[in-house]
Amino acid sequence: MPHVRGEAAVLVEPGRLEVAEVAFREPAEGEVLVRNTVAAICGSDVHRVRAESPFFRDMRDHPYPCPAGYPGHEGVGEVVESRSARFSPGDLVLTVPNHAYMASFARYQTIADRFLLPVTGTGAPTVQLMAQQLGTVVFALNRFWPEPVPEGSTAAVVGVGSAGLLFQQLLKHRGFEKVVAVDLEPGRLAVARSLGADATVHVPGQSAEEVVMEATGGKGADLVVEAAGTDGARAHAMRMVGQHGRLGFFGMPEDYDMRIPYAHLFVRQAQLITAVGGAQLEPGLPSFRTALELIGDGSIKVDDHITHTFDIKNVADAFDLAHTRQDDVVKIALTFG
Repeated sequence: MPHVRGEAAVLVEPGRLEVAEVAFREPAEGEVLVRNTVAAICGSDVHRVRAESPFFRDMRDHPYPCPAGYPGHEGVGEVVESRSARFSPGDLVLTVPNHAYMASFARYQTIADRFLLPVTGTGAPTVQLMAQQLGTVVFALNRFWPEPVPEGSTAAVVGVGSAGLLFQQLLKHRGFEKVVAVDLEPGRLAVARSLGADATVHVPGQSAEEVVMEATGGKGADLVVEAAGTDGARAHAMRMVGQHGRLGFFGMPEDYDMRIPYAHLFVRQAQLITAVGGAQLEPGLPSFRTALELIGDGSIKVDDHITHTFDIKNVADAFDLAHTRQDDVVKIALTFG
């Protein structure tokens, strides 16, 4: 097949995305060419694009200008050319790429078949799309709490953007009796309540630690998940954990160092567990398969997660909204004309 051409977002320098028509690489052995139907902006994408924090300024997956479609990694599309025995033209797929194949912010992307899962033709693509992020949440929670949940356990989620809302639901699904949601945005907390949060905390006006202590009879949370990707969120999380509790840090670092209230954690004998990545490296992609099942059978609700949709031509505006978090935005989708 001749090289196909189409529109793509190109990160030309920190903070500046431009839209260009580009030629897309033909697939090599074990790869396919996917025509993207819809993609979504992850919080980590905003950090990568803006590169404002020291960690992200120094993290260089690619030199500028970055490859077309980078850093998009949440997508649903149709296979249009295949050199894979596992996928054929016309197959609908969920794309879950590693760093080398992040290219979902483009009309097409060439991707290795090991980063694809088939999806059914039923259901809106924006619903199927959420299985990528849910897969990373499933993977993380398996690290944070791999064993059965004791009766009466309490969890808290700091940061209830899209990932946090998925954590909140999955914690309930796994058996946590109470889940407390913490966020800066009232609109996101309203969504959290609609999805079953037992208590919500609007910081900085409320004390997250006080609300959690009240909800747990002074004990503190058995598990606190940080899902915001900020040191401020991690500071809240560390003050909310209970005796022998666990801290699950899901978001990526802001800086190379951060302040840890070690005496506080020492007295409470808390465990700190990180799970920033790794789901894409599991053979057979079991976390993403589980995510598709959980969405498919209705165990996890994702219909309200995509609150705004932009055409790829307006990708810069989409990223501005994702950064400012105005207009009660939870998650933003990109479409391709």
